[in-house]
Amino acid sequence: MNTTKLKTFATEARNTLKRGVMNRILALGFDEKGKAVQEPHKFEGGALFMGETVSEDFYNKWQALRSRIVIKGVREVMEEAAYTWFNRFMAIRIMQKNDLIDPVLDYRSETLRLPILLTNAQAGNIPAMPEADRERLMQLLNDPMRTTEQFALLITAFCHNTPIINRCFGKISDYTELLLPNNILEENGFLDSLNNTPFIDEDDYKSPELIGWLYQFYISERKDEVFAKKGKYTPDEIPAATQIFTPNWIVKYMVQNTVGRIYLDNNPYEDELKAKWKYLVENESQDEKLEISDLTELKVADLACGSGHILNECFDLLLDLYVNDGYNRRQAIESIFKNNLTGIDLDTRAKQLATFALLLKACQRDENFKDAHVMPRVYDMSGLIPPRYENLRDTLPHFFLGGNQQIIEETLNAFKLMEQADSLGSIMKFDISPNTRKAIADSMAHWENDGYDDFEGLFAGMKIILALTDDYSALVMNPPYMGGSAMGNPLSKYVKDNYEKGKADLFSTFMILSIDRLQECGKYGMINMHSWMFLSSFERLRQTILEEQTIDSLLHLGARTFDELSGEVVQNAAYVVTKTKPINKVSTYFRLVDGKDCSDKEQIFLNAIYNHTNKVYFPNIPQDRFEIIPGSPIGYWVSHAIRETFPRNRALSAVCKPTQGLATA
Repeated sequence: MNTTKLKTFATEARNTLKRGVMNRILALGFDEKGKAVQEPHKFEGGALFMGETVSEDFYNKWQALRSRIVIKGVREVMEEAAYTWFNRFMAIRIMQKNDLIDPVLDYRSETLRLPILLTNAQAGNIPAMPEADRERLMQLLNDPMRTTEQFALLITAFCHNTPIINRCFGKISDYTELLLPNNILEENGFLDSLNNTPFIDEDDYKSPELIGWLYQFYISERKDEVFAKKGKYTPDEIPAATQIFTPNWIVKYMVQNTVGRIYLDNNPYEDELKAKWKYLVENESQDEKLEISDLTELKVADLACGSGHILNECFDLLLDLYVNDGYNRRQAIESIFKNNLTGIDLDTRAKQLATFALLLKACQRDENFKDAHVMPRVYDMSGLIPPRYENLRDTLPHFFLGGNQQIIEETLNAFKLMEQADSLGSIMKFDISPNTRKAIADSMAHWENDGYDDFEGLFAGMKIILALTDDYSALVMNPPYMGGSAMGNPLSKYVKDNYEKGKADLFSTFMILSIDRLQECGKYGMINMHSWMFLSSFERLRQTILEEQTIDSLLHLGARTFDELSGEVVQNAAYVVTKTKPINKVSTYFRLVDGKDCSDKEQIFLNAIYNHTNKVYFPNIPQDRFEIIPGSPIGYWVSHAIRETFPRNRALSAVCKPTQGLATA
């Protein structure tokens, strides 16, 4: 996959769509600041707009658009609409290329450069849609100059009628339909670019990685804008500032050494699968293990899942485990979605793409999943506070079919905390008892079976509460990197109050969170900045890990781990930790800092695994060795002679007080 070409495509697409949406906003009577300079005037059965009679439906959608602009601002609405159309068009294109739907976006011919969806309607093949939209479409079809408006109605209906698109991306907001870019069908417009792009190869459409790369590159300019601003991040800036796509081989290392290792611990004679996992690191046999009597108990999560790359790799490995245990593919996929896999992200757009990527994987293995009858458990932080309930205290007794006061109070407190969910995300700690958690799970099961329209607004929040109070077998993550100085006030205060040892950075907060959310002897795999291994600001966190947990293995990646990030600022480590005391435990370290790029680091790692390369491979390193050096840095490469200088000699501070000499600043 040529990521350079993909970045060109995604950034050009974003700018093309934004221009088209903005021009459409201007054409709808707003100025560049979002002020309505012309507006429709309603009369019986319709409205008048710019000298033309329009439907009452158009009037209502226009008013919804104005309300959204007032609340969010014209720029945010433009970005929102551009991305709404980008992700849906890309998802449709990907489904076409995987033979899951008809090629509705392809041109009818080179001479008739209109999408098949539109030409079919012009020939009388009208898809299912609301009656008001059908009547509007029939009027528009009489005017060959209004193809964009025709296409807007048709593509909206197609998205609503296609189960995967509808369930992954949701219903298109009424006003968004008005904002289909006015250049969408033009030569060199987005659809033309999509149908003729040299940037995406045919094989790329088969890869779920495509979605993650497109998401990262689509928001890359937004990321640059956020970084250039400096200062603290607002909630809407956090996703762009912290999103980064993890190289595939590092994901495989983390998944194979967490989920894979737990399975092998319970099935020690399983050699066939073990042979497939080329990134598996062998350690000296450990006595403690997480016992799994049935695959449905192997619960895995990514609590900062982004567009779902890590979830996809977990899915692949779990599917292999199920098939190996005798399940057919349909049974395996349904069980993975229902029992094993959970993803959470702050950003709704990322959650949508992660859900789509997992369903695409399911469909690639069994087309019966294209009806989306079973959905992956991937959640975001939107809609957690049910807006239509003025008094949640009155609603909860009905939801719980009674419920005692403790259950009501603990649930109310959880929803109160979720008022800050757009800043806190997965680090929220819910103080609920096992009894309350069981009551939530039981009530949700009841209403899901009995029809839960009356409580639909509650369900998003209840799912988050259950997901963030579960005990997982394995967690695999590339958490957000954000220093304490960049955290906004609510986030900064919450981290200091609840994750004091990890307050230096958001990634270290997630390290503490991972241990909190694991079962005893469970494992977490993570890639983050290597600063936690050395800097004094992470000393207390480091000591806790060394005293209370076991490092199974660690890849010291250093700089140039992410090829799209230049410079030496982002230096990384990927590692696997087990939630068990490190008594007589040893770890394996790989020093990959000299790799010139990500691919080079991978080859150095593989050579070290199989050839035990000197100066790269450091096996059987006891954890208590690091405590000899003041500050307990993870100096796995430090020789015995150097380590011995610390206990044998006096510290410099016992002789004199070190001070800074002459400096230029």
